Amino acid sequence: MVKKERGFCLVSQQIREKIIRGDITTPENLSIDKSNKFIDKGLENRIQPTSFDPTVGNSIIILDTEQNSVFNPGSRKTVREALNELPRLQAVEYPSKNFLLQIGYSYLIPLLNKAKVQKGESIRASPKSSIGRLFPRTRLISDFNSSFDSIQYNGYTDLRELWLLVQPTAFNLIINPGDKLNQLRFFDGLDVSLSQEELIKLNSRTPLLYKDLEKKIFYENPVITDDGLEVNIDLTASNSNGIIALRARKNPTPIALNKINQYNAEMFFEPVKAEKGFVKLHSGERYLMVSEGILKMPLGYSSEIRRHHGGGPNGYWHEAGFIDPLFIGTPVAEVTLDETGGMNFSVEDRIPLSTIEFFRTNQKPDKAYGPKIGSHYSGQSGPRVSKHFLNFDFARAVRDYKKLDREVLVLDSDKLRKYRTISEGFEPISKNKAENLINEIYSRNLFHSRYDCEEDERNLQIIPYILLFDNRDRLFTYVRAKNIEDYGDERLFGKFSIGVGGHIIKEDAPAYIKTCIDRELKEEVKIKGKIKDIKLTGTLFTIEKPVDRVHFGLIYAAHVNGKIKANESSITSYGMNNFSQLEKISDRFETWSRILIPHLDNISRI
Repeated sequence: MVKKERGFCLVSQQIREKIIRGDITTPENLSIDKSNKFIDKGLENRIQPTSFDPTVGNSIIILDTEQNSVFNPGSRKTVREALNELPRLQAVEYPSKNFLLQIGYSYLIPLLNKAKVQKGESIRASPKSSIGRLFPRTRLISDFNSSFDSIQYNGYTDLRELWLLVQPTAFNLIINPGDKLNQLRFFDGLDVSLSQEELIKLNSRTPLLYKDLEKKIFYENPVITDDGLEVNIDLTASNSNGIIALRARKNPTPIALNKINQYNAEMFFEPVKAEKGFVKLHSGERYLMVSEGILKMPLGYSSEIRRHHGGGPNGYWHEAGFIDPLFIGTPVAEVTLDETGGMNFSVEDRIPLSTIEFFRTNQKPDKAYGPKIGSHYSGQSGPRVSKHFLNFDFARAVRDYKKLDREVLVLDSDKLRKYRTISEGFEPISKNKAENLINEIYSRNLFHSRYDCEEDERNLQIIPYILLFDNRDRLFTYVRAKNIEDYGDERLFGKFSIGVGGHIIKEDAPAYIKTCIDRELKEEVKIKGKIKDIKLTGTLFTIEKPVDRVHFGLIYAAHVNGKIKANESSITSYGMNNFSQLEKISDRFETWSRILIPHLDNISRI
């Protein structure tokens, strides 16, 4: 009996051979350099250790979503033939340059590459990692093929046109010719996946899942089923400051797929923390989540995270699942809950997330996953966003300190500026104008999360800022702490200040400003004596630094008969200083204090 050959996943040099042979067509120059790689760097960069990146063509077709059907050409015709059978207005073609893909619409995108599938061969497709983390439904379709994301041999051996059916679900996207949205894997032969027994043996020789890679502490008995290596949800979030997931916000700003490190991640994703060991996932929402452990892919194997898994809630558990040999990091899952009836689901730590299917290769790739070939996710930990964003600041986003985890009083910046005649700096305010300003603040009664409005210049955070004078023309002065848990804004760490104040919160109702002043004074200082004549003397606004641009100061002055001491860990040193002393060291003060120092003599006498 002849022993049956086992199938395998093609690696980089084998994919390159298919391109040279014409089994994969591409418009670039196919000349080879001395290292047997393509001279055309754009083409060579699209060849990954175990996959190939096709590129977007010069046109795009908007499909009529009112037909309530998903476009599929079937196994008996080409994609073009299926399109031509549609009424003209159900498939309208446009140039793809700077084209806007909008949520709620379906698009068909021709790729610049074609591919053959010979007897015994097959192709699988998956979104690229950076595309998957933006949550579009991105599915490969091809001529004479009724399956999505998979092309099996069915007797048709000619070149097939390749297309992408794209449906944005979380963000609007801008696409251009040459963009890379998905990746293709090529398989030769049957039985390409490792069996449960083979995967157990592989893991015993080369541990796949680690608790601590540096200390070489691995999971001795990971769950391995006939579906592959089980990975579980990690709610400890030890590598992301307690943030276990990022939820996609509803942001209409389109993301250009050819822009790298361009967008502020916090404008598009909201951090999610576990509460008492659980996290509630909301049906229809989209999350970036991480699995437990660090995956270390051995050479000679590639893998894929399964899109669906029956061990946890119903839904999508990945959008971009291909994992190359020598990848090291925590797998990120793109999760969309899809429970019956739109029900939510409370997820606990270590609930099964998905399984990883492993494939064998019969050669070592001549490329290794990592920064050398432009891989963006080597060594990733935590729910990492795509390459289009600046890195998400988990340390700032975590809400385990109360300073940022509350709603604060804000007011439209245009309404506040009408009470000023100068654009920046300190400006005295008349009694009548002061009463009108306070009345408008109270009548609007608008509160926003401080976390959300820390970079919002449209609605400014109202800050009562109290200067404490004594009867010897001296002013209370102090230095900020350098501990984020003691003081919530690291932009002011270690700075000298002359004012005591803070945000107005809902609990300050109904006399918001007075209660805020009383609360801040009690929190930050101890006064042995009496405070006289707390009075609004003017307003302060500046755009000098980012922290200044989102705050509007109500500058109050008060005289103290007695001693003032610090009462909060956010103040490290303090004392009473005369105005001339402060002027000599004004460059050491935070912006508001520095602006106010030249006006102290007048303010103290108002």
